[in-house]
Amino acid sequence: MGDKTRGLYRKFNITRTDGASEAGRKHNGCDYFVLDLTHDQFAFQALMAYAFACEKEYPLLAADLREKLRQMGVQRLQQGVGDLLSKENVEKFLKGFRG
Repeated sequence: MGDKTRGLYRKFNITRTDGASEAGRKHNGCDYFVLDLTHDQFAFQALMAYAFACEKEYPLLAADLREKLRQMGVQRLQQGVGDLLSKENVEKFLKGFRG
């Protein structure tokens, strides 16, 4: 990660693909929080929390997020990355997603 002295700050300009962020539309001027799923060491845990939080109201989104987490977990295991989640913990977590 980059600058550890700035905290939360504007880094991205977001434009929705459905046009809802255009002037006068529902999401014009909304705040967004972007996760870098490739490089951010905390993104895996954040995505996991979001999948659990949205499960009841958005089950299809939760399922898609769990699949993304499974893919990310496999990549972490293949790369030997275990700083935040040990291989053992990732394997236990991913076991819950395998049918």
